[in-house]
Amino acid sequence: MPFTVASTRATTVLRNQLKVHFTPCPYSVCTSSRFSSTSNTRASPARPTFSPKPHSERKRSNSLPLYFQSRRSFHSSLLSLNGRTDPYGTLGVSKNASDKEIKKAYYALAKKYHPDVNTEDGAEKKFHDIQDAYEILSNAEKKSQFDSFGPGAFGGAGATGGGPGDAGGGPFNPFSNFSGFAGFGGGQAFDMEDLFSAFTGGSARGRGRRSRDTVQEFKGDDIEVLVSVSFMDAAKGISKDVSYNPLVACHTCSGTGLKTGHKRATCPKCRGTGTQVHMTDGGFAIGTTCNTCGGTGVFVDPKSACATCHGEGILKTRRTTTVDIPPGIEDGMRLRVSGEGDAPPIQSDKNVRIHRGDLYVRVKVEPHAEFSRKGPHVFYTAEVPMTTAALGGKVRIPTLSGEADLTVPPATQSGMTVTMTGRGMPMLQRNQNGDMKVTFKVNTLRPTNTEQTRLLEMLADAFNDRSARRTQTNRDK
Repeated sequence: MPFTVASTRATTVLRNQLKVHFTPCPYSVCTSSRFSSTSNTRASPARPTFSPKPHSERKRSNSLPLYFQSRRSFHSSLLSLNGRTDPYGTLGVSKNASDKEIKKAYYALAKKYHPDVNTEDGAEKKFHDIQDAYEILSNAEKKSQFDSFGPGAFGGAGATGGGPGDAGGGPFNPFSNFSGFAGFGGGQAFDMEDLFSAFTGGSARGRGRRSRDTVQEFKGDDIEVLVSVSFMDAAKGISKDVSYNPLVACHTCSGTGLKTGHKRATCPKCRGTGTQVHMTDGGFAIGTTCNTCGGTGVFVDPKSACATCHGEGILKTRRTTTVDIPPGIEDGMRLRVSGEGDAPPIQSDKNVRIHRGDLYVRVKVEPHAEFSRKGPHVFYTAEVPMTTAALGGKVRIPTLSGEADLTVPPATQSGMTVTMTGRGMPMLQRNQNGDMKVTFKVNTLRPTNTEQTRLLEMLADAFNDRSARRTQTNRDK
């Protein structure tokens, strides 16, 4: 866009708003016809004019003309150094950060420190630093130059672009060095198409209404329900019926929200773009999804609305779905049933593709009275008599698949553990089971008559246990 000055008033306003300094071209030939005049009269204060002179009449000077002394004849007084001195630190990313991470960090910081949102001292300066940093890191060539040469790659302040005759070529762009607005033609301080794509409603060409040939896809919300199963059902697997209340397409209008033979109307609020643009005091435009049409660009007129769903295209209904709970599932795990969640609150159309959300079933496994588990392994505590623990033998214990005999080794002590391989929980997505670990608890014998007491005392004598208590009768013997 060529830079033009229509009047002294416009020049004054532009200088006051942008705080820029402008040096006119001293030669008769100017890149814009509005800067030159064919009149040989003296220039008036109201509008600068330039008298054409042949090259032979121009005085030679020992010093270069002002035009060549300063290549950046148009510059911003707001140009910041911090963002170009350490752009990585300004955006809070590492040197190995991807383009996606850099863009994400920039958007978050730009939103946080925008002068229209953040009124703290230094927020505006921080905002410009963020833009300067993103100008470098979003451009592969500038990023490579900074990584190789540091801030010196951009002439100290890191300014890019220049005035007339810049080595970069191309027409003179007075806004190419203005920090924060390079996206209008001279640099890449920020990508206006990415940051405010809502201006065009997502259209690739930019302005005008949303293309009717564009297919829009919408997905509904996910639903989560809780199902309780017993410990043994979790071990063997079970099918459970789950009841819930999802949003589904209206059965009367098939989700269009319209009466038979009626059509949608262009949204009067966004004029079919699907977005609303809000101008801030600082001159920024913020695009948001239209709250009238939900971003589709069209809406259902109340006179054309379906009587069943009232133009919404969706209804809440009661639904029951059978869910297969696999063997070996653990407490807190979720099962996903694809496409059984809510339908999106969007009316169906030929250019609208609707996907229902997913149903998530969270499983709660009830505790067992005898078994416990850790992952695929099951734990059980077996009580054995003292004599069996001492002499060894067999005890019958319960397992997940029924009762089984367990061999007790001689001299078994309380706390000892044996492993029954493959007797644990099934492993999910694997054709094998965990183990069952049995911990022994030795029960001490308690004599209930004189004969049992005598035998235990004899056992103590046989093992030379002098600390065991004896009865008076046995002492006399």
